[in-house]
Amino acid sequence: MNTYLDRLAAWNTRMNDVPRRVLLIIFVTFVCFLAVRLFPYFWPFALAMVFASMLEPIARLLRRALKGLKAARIIATLACMVLFFGLVTVLVFIIGDKALHEGINLARSLPDIARVIVNRLREWVTALYADYSHLLPQDFLSTVNGMLNNLLSSVTSAAATVATRAASITINTATSLPIILLSIVFTIMGTFYFSYDRERIAAYFKNLLPSQVMNNFRLIKSGVFSALFGQVKAQIFISFVLTLVIIAGLYIMGKPYALLLGILLGVGDVLPVIGAGLFLNSWAIVALVMGDYYTAVGMLVLYLVVLTIRQIIEPRIVGKQLGLYPLVTMASMFAGFQLIGALGLIAGPLVANICRVTLDTDAGKLRAPQPATPFKKIWQMLWSKRQKKK
Repeated sequence: MNTYLDRLAAWNTRMNDVPRRVLLIIFVTFVCFLAVRLFPYFWPFALAMVFASMLEPIARLLRRALKGLKAARIIATLACMVLFFGLVTVLVFIIGDKALHEGINLARSLPDIARVIVNRLREWVTALYADYSHLLPQDFLSTVNGMLNNLLSSVTSAAATVATRAASITINTATSLPIILLSIVFTIMGTFYFSYDRERIAAYFKNLLPSQVMNNFRLIKSGVFSALFGQVKAQIFISFVLTLVIIAGLYIMGKPYALLLGILLGVGDVLPVIGAGLFLNSWAIVALVMGDYYTAVGMLVLYLVVLTIRQIIEPRIVGKQLGLYPLVTMASMFAGFQLIGALGLIAGPLVANICRVTLDTDAGKLRAPQPATPFKKIWQMLWSKRQKKK
């Protein structure tokens, strides 16, 4: 057995450690796939763990402030939870209600908007054909009109499908209300216990698992999770800031559905390679074709503002870039889309990045400390500027 392992190790060395790296990538991909498959069964507790980690810095400060009280820990935990979940509830009701109404109105107005765009394109094509009829085929105008009619029919049917799905989602939500309420209760209670018994849970796993396993887990956590998900959190923070900027820009231009479109564009900005620029530039081109020069210029200016803000914030928040090569990013996006659908556009590059950071950690190239939060980095940036002025 030892001879076989020695031969295998020697072959791996001759192959420049490629076989072992391939096995490591396969193992990491399998773990990610297994986590996605199991996520529907324990998502309230995973969400509770994330919430508890978010609340821990504030809870720690409150515990220090109330350290003279016997119930300081439980008071600090409950205060943080009431503040956090209260704020989340208010935002969900306010933003969700307005976004829902805007979405319904947009779905109803979509056929009219498409009809206006198609009519404007038909006028533009007719004028183009009148000027270049001697160069274009005779059936050019009828072919383009047929394509535009098919486009209008597709948009109308898509709007009807969206309305039907919205109604079915509402009915399914009403019938699944007990499960939703139970999941919310489990998430809140899980957040409490993960925050209140944080040290106790950590000590339990420390005593349960061998020391070597715990040491390897700490290495993976500090090397992979801190480096990779530190950047992911920073990118989410940047997208949140850009979402607010886009919503404000749409409101300033007086565009309808500003909240809904701003949220959709902000979510689209999370997508690697694509970003919000694709949607803003496309909107500007459509507005230019329709002769709406105010909207075209406004969208171009908004895109430049978003691009400038990203270029200013991103280097200070993200720090060392851990992104993939653009071709690898697009390939992983396409593979993820083929495997699991639209969610794969985000999951594909994320899994590929996990594999890359895992390989860097395994090779000893990555020694990333615990990353500071985006808010802390902004505070440090502002404070350093203030100190320089003094």
